[in-house]
Amino acid sequence: MISNLWINLPVKNLENSVRFFKEIGFINNSVELDNKESFRLEIGKVVVMLFTESKFREFIHYELSNPKRGSEMLLSVELDSREGVDKIFENVTNAGGTEFAQPKEKDGWLYGAGFLDLDGHRWNLLYMDRDKISTNS
Repeated sequence: MISNLWINLPVKNLENSVRFFKEIGFINNSVELDNKESFRLEIGKVVVMLFTESKFREFIHYELSNPKRGSEMLLSVELDSREGVDKIFENVTNAGGTEFAQPKEKDGWLYGAGFLDLDGHRWNLLYMDRDKISTNS
């Protein structure tokens, strides 16, 4: 029986990445790094582990891909309101991230925006108005 899903991401500078995710609102508590190679970030019920690139290579036994030159995945985070999407998205560029999709509504029930973190991993912020999903399907 599966009990959890962990997403492991390589980062060039762990301290800068933790700062970035804190500044955009993904980390709500005070954080001190006691480990120089990894950081556990919980988003909802999913664990995202940030690893230094050298530590990440130990797990994958291959070379790292370059997410700034191509995308292997899109990490989507559901928020409970449009305002939640907007708030995090507004913080992205100030924290050093890059916007790739401005906030917009699609199909009358989906509201979202996209950004790249400091290492080029693509993140999708979204709000789904579940009351409108059934009326637009």
